[in-house]
Amino acid sequence: MYTVSIPIDGADRVGEARRRAADVARDAGLDETAAGELAIVVTELANNIWRHAGGGEMLITNCGNEYVETLALDKGPGMADIARCFQDGYSTAGSSGTGLGAVQRLSSHFDIYSAPGKGTALLARVRRSGAKPFDQHVEVGGVSVPMRGETVCGDSFATADGAALYLMVVDGLGHGPGAADCASAAVVAFDEADRASPADLLREIHGALRTTRGAAVSVARIDFQSGELRYSGVGNIAGLIRSGDGVKHLLSHPGIVGHDVRNVRELTYALPPGSLVLLYSDGIATHWSLSAYEGLLLRDPSLIAGVIYRDQSRGRDDATVVAVRSR
Repeated sequence: MYTVSIPIDGADRVGEARRRAADVARDAGLDETAAGELAIVVTELANNIWRHAGGGEMLITNCGNEYVETLALDKGPGMADIARCFQDGYSTAGSSGTGLGAVQRLSSHFDIYSAPGKGTALLARVRRSGAKPFDQHVEVGGVSVPMRGETVCGDSFATADGAALYLMVVDGLGHGPGAADCASAAVVAFDEADRASPADLLREIHGALRTTRGAAVSVARIDFQSGELRYSGVGNIAGLIRSGDGVKHLLSHPGIVGHDVRNVRELTYALPPGSLVLLYSDGIATHWSLSAYEGLLLRDPSLIAGVIYRDQSRGRDDATVVAVRSR
């Protein structure tokens, strides 16, 4: 799984986004039909960003399992009437007005979040012809985006499903290839470890990162059925649970996984029905509130993660946001 980011700061970037999408489609194993559909989706979304918002960003993610996910993010004028914008023939930019309708029809999954004066975020997921939809008891969506100018990301995340969902987020120290190698090693260690407690998993990852520069790592065991989240974190990965009871922040401890971990602790949190769990790296600002995003919590977790990244990325480091909720 990886994400490519294309800044849409000129009309020529539309072609670049289409070419990068073709590369991701090939890596993801999309067949010719699905790859063609993805090319149309990415072209239409990139054109919309430039024509209607004057710029923004495209994120194209190889999700594995023969899926590609696209996020089109902008801070433009937003949509006052979302339903009307999807009617064929409606346009505010002098075009044929068929773009967004075509994107929705070609996508195996589509979602949108927009408000006047607050920009627009669109999610389009394209899968290989005949591929089965994801069948998980929870919904997970996230983005890991390299710092501008870097070709690899020093952040990453991974999940493992079973009786409960296990989630790991890693932020390799610094950025660039060294940080990316560290993040990759953490993902491999997480994938290969037994499904033990979050603290035991973190100890396994700590041992695997001894030959790397080190990282901040958090591991969560999320069980919506029992209403319990178990969490172990070292370093500056932030986390929270948003529910009808308010916001509960998850506590990580100081240290560097792979080098300086004096004591791995595990904490247990209540997970009320309808909760949303968020984990994010320090490439995301800390002083913001979900209450500023009316209606966002009802959207797809990938869209939630994309909007938070769009608005809260510090812009000087790799950035990761992962959102989880019960299906």
